[in-house]
Amino acid sequence: MPNARTKTTPRASRGASGSKQPEGAVPHVGSAAASADAGDNPGPLVSAAWVREHLGDDDLRIVHVAPDRRVYNKRHLPGAMLSDIHRELALRGTADETGDVEREWLVPSTDDASRVLRTWRVGKGDRLLLYDDVGLNRHAIRGYWLLRMYGFPKDRIHIMDGGIEAWRRAGFETTTDLPEADLADALRQPVELGERDESFLATYDEVLAWSREATKGSNAPTRIVDVRTANEYVGTDLRAARGGHIPGARHRCFVDLLTDEGTFRPVDEMLALIRASGVELDEVRATYCQGGVRAALVWFVLHELAGYDDVKSYAGSWEEWGNRPDSPIERV
Repeated sequence: MPNARTKTTPRASRGASGSKQPEGAVPHVGSAAASADAGDNPGPLVSAAWVREHLGDDDLRIVHVAPDRRVYNKRHLPGAMLSDIHRELALRGTADETGDVEREWLVPSTDDASRVLRTWRVGKGDRLLLYDDVGLNRHAIRGYWLLRMYGFPKDRIHIMDGGIEAWRRAGFETTTDLPEADLADALRQPVELGERDESFLATYDEVLAWSREATKGSNAPTRIVDVRTANEYVGTDLRAARGGHIPGARHRCFVDLLTDEGTFRPVDEMLALIRASGVELDEVRATYCQGGVRAALVWFVLHELAGYDDVKSYAGSWEEWGNRPDSPIERV
């Protein structure tokens, strides 16, 4: 007997202009990023032009996310703080479920996230803008996902589409100056983060259950999207104890959703590309990659831009799945 498919409808989304669209409509046609005239409620993805328009806002805090200081030392946005992704947004260490394997992408705690916000001089009520340099914004979006999971207000956190290169292409000013300390920062109230919102983070047990659902015959739902490279998916690029993919997962490399310049494609195009991988969008429950960074980018597309609220990011990803001796694996 065919499996019943659980259907969900994307929430009504706001386009780049901020206007509400009908339930079930394609959320955006054209650029997904808010333009310079989008005002004070631009949505999660903003253009370099919007950032330039708001660069002087007293409540704007800007963070340049990167794996090292190389690009930041040469150029960054005026006023931007540097965040090292491996010190603040993805931690190195070991975990019980994977034994002695050294992990690179463990999820920080809410206390860790609060500490990071203080380092960035972000206080209660501030608007936070994240961008990156060499990561096609997946590093910045890892930070966005993490902070949203701990309750940072959705209307006060944004990603600059295209990162530092989009800013440079627009001809806007960069600097090598470091932000000066401001004594007033010590007097401002801290951001109030909460406990982890489980609707953002897929667990191993959840993904295992969705994998079993996705492998129950030809009419099974498409629960999981693997956003790694094709070689990782088939298991020839080995980045854990075992290679391959989660049974039932469909494949769509995250980079396919970006233009050659590193900006997001229009949302309708991105959704069409994911569908072309045999994915029923309203059935998807999790995205995954190696360590939850590329997965966060595709989660951002589905959850934040397209309104599929049931989608989570499996942050443990292949770093957990491929290093557990008990996890089922498929190879092509």
